Amino acid sequence: MRIRPIGLTAGLLATLTICISSCAQLPPPSPQPASEEAHSEPDKVSEPDSQEIAQATEASTLIAAIRRMSEHGLPVEAYGLEEINALSGSAQQAALADAWQLAATHLARGYLNQDTLQPRTTPDIAEVNLYGAIKQKGADALASTLSTLAPQHPSYLALRRELARQLTAMDAERDPAKRSKYAAQMDQIRVNLERWRWLPHDLGDRSVLANIASFDVTTFEQETPTNRYEAIFGKAQRQTPIFSDKIQYIIFNPWWEIPDSIARNDKLPQFQKNPEIIDRSGYQVLDRQGHKVDPATIDWKAVSPETFPYRLRQAPGPHNALGQVKIMFPNPHNVYLHDTSDKSLFASEQRMFSSGCVRVQNPLDLAAWILKDTPDWDRQTIDAVVNSGKETRVDLTRAVPVYVVYLTTVTNSCGDVTYLKDIYERDAAVLSALKSTPAH
Repeated sequence: MRIRPIGLTAGLLATLTICISSCAQLPPPSPQPASEEAHSEPDKVSEPDSQEIAQATEASTLIAAIRRMSEHGLPVEAYGLEEINALSGSAQQAALADAWQLAATHLARGYLNQDTLQPRTTPDIAEVNLYGAIKQKGADALASTLSTLAPQHPSYLALRRELARQLTAMDAERDPAKRSKYAAQMDQIRVNLERWRWLPHDLGDRSVLANIASFDVTTFEQETPTNRYEAIFGKAQRQTPIFSDKIQYIIFNPWWEIPDSIARNDKLPQFQKNPEIIDRSGYQVLDRQGHKVDPATIDWKAVSPETFPYRLRQAPGPHNALGQVKIMFPNPHNVYLHDTSDKSLFASEQRMFSSGCVRVQNPLDLAAWILKDTPDWDRQTIDAVVNSGKETRVDLTRAVPVYVVYLTTVTNSCGDVTYLKDIYERDAAVLSALKSTPAH
């Protein structure tokens, strides 16, 4: 991963050296008869013309720029630079164009496909078009453009600095144990640089980032953190997924429409053990047509998870599992942010207690921040609605992006990096995929 300045290719340097040396050591021409002098020509020495020198210089500039992918934690071997060095002329230019486009795609979208963790081996059309638009401006323009395609978020930049710092420290270290620690931390940074590349590089004027690994939810304005909230995420067997969406509306005093899997596997055993909990906690039992069913008429011990024929919902109130508010961004995972009736869980350090949704401490403060751009919804109005006990939906004037992420290295406003526990054990798969370099 050491970064080395690249000059002219080895073959071309050797050619130039030989040519210059030969010119310096040529003996003076021998006297020849006048008749032969009239028809003889002096020996010619092959020298690179200005176009060849310009092409070599441009190649050197692009190769150096692509080598700097290591500063982003990317495997430089993926771009075939050794093979490119062995080429010349139009073949080298074509190969460099392909390498630049692929490197640009990796910076802009990630080295790996987020869903499959397979390396991207084909440039995206956007980066192909970008190369075509600026190639006439020369190698310097291509090199400088490449560096701008990576995320410019302060956290990404801080992780790049930390990667360079760790590399320097490891190079200076001779203790094997310490070198191993540096290497492990560098690997962790590489994984999280990749995860940042999976995110939109512009998070929006106002955004919400829920980080599973750090158990928190952070609000951002112009990519500067404004508030942080402790949060609870999914259990190991019901992990919170990673995805991006937009917050569209908020519901105060929500009913809880209990997912079928939770009704069968969690609520049914509770009801079988103590049926009184149904009325005490505000649950309603409905048949599959939506008609209310009196829970007292049901023999709960005769109901099995496989044949569970009911829908369950829980009314607003102090026992409601969603608490006083849920923050909605409709998605296929049925995940959202919400309050909780069990505040004691926020005192735990490892907060993996939910069935996948994100429980937020002080969620009314978060809701007020989200609704800042929605007229007539200040904190006083929110409190009044909550105190009414009535379910109330508020549609946002402008949707707010939300990103549910899994970042095991995080930074603070000073750029300091904290290494977190890999609670879902997801880092190893990403690291292994990053270390795989497709054959050229």
